[in-house]
Amino acid sequence: MKYGNSTLSGRFLLAPMAAYTDKAFRLVCRQRGAAMCFTEFANATALARGIRNSWDLVGTVEGEMPVGIQIFGSEPQIMAKACKLISERTAAGGLFASCIDLNFGCPAGSVIRAGAGSALLRKPERMAEIVEACVKASDLPITCKLRAGWSGDRAKELAILLEKSGAAGITLHWRTATEGRKRSEGWTGLAGVKDALSIPLIANGGATTPERAVRLLRESACDAVMIASGALGNPDIFSQANALLAGKEAKAQIWGERLSDFLKYVSLAQKHELLDAKRLRMQALEFLAGYPGARAWRGKINAAKTVEEITARMESFEPDAYSSSSERKV
Repeated sequence: MKYGNSTLSGRFLLAPMAAYTDKAFRLVCRQRGAAMCFTEFANATALARGIRNSWDLVGTVEGEMPVGIQIFGSEPQIMAKACKLISERTAAGGLFASCIDLNFGCPAGSVIRAGAGSALLRKPERMAEIVEACVKASDLPITCKLRAGWSGDRAKELAILLEKSGAAGITLHWRTATEGRKRSEGWTGLAGVKDALSIPLIANGGATTPERAVRLLRESACDAVMIASGALGNPDIFSQANALLAGKEAKAQIWGERLSDFLKYVSLAQKHELLDAKRLRMQALEFLAGYPGARAWRGKINAAKTVEEITARMESFEPDAYSSSSERKV
């Protein structure tokens, strides 16, 4: 499968998730079998104005490739300017990217109030204008991530419109913006959308376990599956899903293996100057989730004030010491 300007080696991709999918986490997921990753989304207006923090969000390194840079906004010309700048920096070697991904799916209130993300699902003509402007401004392929609609399913209509506007690929979350995660099933309708397109279609939504990721791929008939929350604290979900797809056993990680991935994240975050206590604490809590004793240990992690304290408490955690019958997160 080709997505953007890169050929992918697998069918399972890491979704962009604010505050979690930083460069270090993306690199760990790539090492664990993610075929492609996407950056945390950045505000196009901030990028156009040269705000450093926003440019840091979309910072990429060659070892991540293939990687997509995701942005959001509501104004065609501002989005186009951000795409032009990203494209220029990529051509100059300051960034690495397979595509620029436009976010038309985020349901967060702050994003919707700004008229961006899922809010644009109510304005298909504006979505088309944005895609057309970005395609003209960028030498990189332009892709889009969206939901099935605002409150009703318009997935096929919207996907066809975006393809006609120049999108080189689409990621489609099969739920609408207003229903959040209320439905656990319902992705089979994606097959009809796939049949209507000549560009790649990636399925998103509900791939919370390796088994569900493989089911989503097969039942949606899409080219690939984008995994979001299922990867938090569990980068190994990609290797497990890859194994299942190949007809092999998907072995759940023991704590020592999960801890190894966490420490790998710490090392990479330090290398790329991303390491701070707040971010590491959030990651640590996700890596703990699902193991016996994790709930009791959360207090120790939350009480830790430094990177060193968080790391030491993660290393001293012993799930086997608890008698809880909780299942591991796999």
